[in-house]
Amino acid sequence: MQFTSISIAIIFALASLGLFIFSTKKLSNSLKILGDSKFKQILLYISKNNFISLLIGTLLTTLIQSSDGAVALIMSLLAARFINLRSAIAFLLGANIGTATTSLIVSFQANFAFTEYFILLIFVGVFGTLIFKKTSLINLFTILISIGMIFFSLKIMSSAAKEIVKSEFFVNAVKFVGINPWSSFLFSFILTGILQSSSASITLYQIMYTSSQNLLNLNSAIGLIFGANVGTTLTGLIIAYSSKNINSKKIAIVWGITNLSISILLLFFLSPLGYYADFINLIISPKNKSLQLSIAHLFFNLILVSIFIWLIKPLENLVNKITRDKFNRREYEIILPHELINQNTYLAIKASQKAIQIQSKIALKGFNLLNAYIQNIDKNKIDEFDNLAHIVDTSRHEIYKYLIKINTKKMSKYDSKLHLSLVLSSQSIAKIMHLGTKIIAELKFLIKTHKHSKTNLVQLILHEIKDLINIIQSLIENVSKQLQNYSQQQSSLISKLKENVDSLSFEFLNLYIDKLKNNTVINYDFDYSRLLRSIERIAHHCLRIDKYMQNTI
Repeated sequence: MQFTSISIAIIFALASLGLFIFSTKKLSNSLKILGDSKFKQILLYISKNNFISLLIGTLLTTLIQSSDGAVALIMSLLAARFINLRSAIAFLLGANIGTATTSLIVSFQANFAFTEYFILLIFVGVFGTLIFKKTSLINLFTILISIGMIFFSLKIMSSAAKEIVKSEFFVNAVKFVGINPWSSFLFSFILTGILQSSSASITLYQIMYTSSQNLLNLNSAIGLIFGANVGTTLTGLIIAYSSKNINSKKIAIVWGITNLSISILLLFFLSPLGYYADFINLIISPKNKSLQLSIAHLFFNLILVSIFIWLIKPLENLVNKITRDKFNRREYEIILPHELINQNTYLAIKASQKAIQIQSKIALKGFNLLNAYIQNIDKNKIDEFDNLAHIVDTSRHEIYKYLIKINTKKMSKYDSKLHLSLVLSSQSIAKIMHLGTKIIAELKFLIKTHKHSKTNLVQLILHEIKDLINIIQSLIENVSKQLQNYSQQQSSLISKLKENVDSLSFEFLNLYIDKLKNNTVINYDFDYSRLLRSIERIAHHCLRIDKYMQNTI
């Protein structure tokens, strides 16, 4: 491709750089959508041990071709407490290796003529999206378009670079930037921080270094690579501090510390020492400049991982000291990472499912307090219950808004069913707490009205209600387990417990009616049937939640 002037070449270079960034992001998003259904299995393995987490981090980043995207995802998983900090650090180390594959693709494009045929994937992908209407196939053809556009943009960028390097301005700029590896490192750090894509900046350096005809020595070129590795961590810091999540900040700090420390260490082996560049020259021919930078990038990340994989625990302790919670965490904290909605719909739904499970645990604690109130008539327990009921009601609104945002995204059939079940389950838990408040009001009235009565009726009713509340506690506990992981055996138990509530409630009501007939009950404005109906409705909502979750299987 020929250009009539330097200005036209610069315009095409900038346009192709923009196309490259867009294509890699599009490829990343399409691969995430394609892999949505597999994330459940990935999550099962990611926390097993550090080496498995590292391997998954490497493979995932290699697939989506974006360390920023992989780190943003792991921040969200950590924020939602799907994984612990150690697993997140191991995943992060793997992401460093995975991101080196982009520069290898650029090297292959520069050295193998057959890669030019990959541009035809744009044609195949476009016509595929026009012919087929199935969502999964459209997404597959979008991946092909993205791959084709990556190679197309690299071809244009390479042609434009050959023209740009002839200009006096470029020669002077390269001389200024490449004074030594330290200055090139600083320049690259700033540029990558602005571009927010290490893949884009490293690709740019490879093309410019290949076309510069010895204007830039290998030491300074490698310094540019190191700067890109550190500059890309700024994206993680921006995401972490904008989310205001303490765990996201921790992983962003680890990412910055690991890349910066290894960069500074290896920079000394570039200047004043030149051992690192000599090593690269030894294993890769100076004629293959693009591959030299790719291997320098790869070895940087391999050295980083080989050192820090053994220092995960000290890293965890260090960031825990650097970032401390300003406020004590609530006993039951509802976490809904909004960044997950754009990154992965399935994981966002799982985050809301976890939040609803926490709601159920709050409800269980509430009924433990109700039981304690019946036993000791302690008014403080009622205040605690009211506080928990308020937390559930507030969180219900938060979860509902979160699920509504998820609903604007594309969802699989399974995700849609789970989404609806969670909306209904959250409403049922809020109603359970509301009914608990009604039960408390009835009991308070009963105790107050019969305060000076010598009859044992109050104690009898309280004893009966306590028996029913014990079953309700078991129901809520089992429902909480169903919200985490559905089990048919658990479902059968919930049905039996619900039947027990109904039969006991019926029996207690008949006994109460008999006492009324025998005039053994003093006529107060107390409706025992209303209290029992509230308990039955709680059991009914527990059964509903179980059925909602059953529908997702």
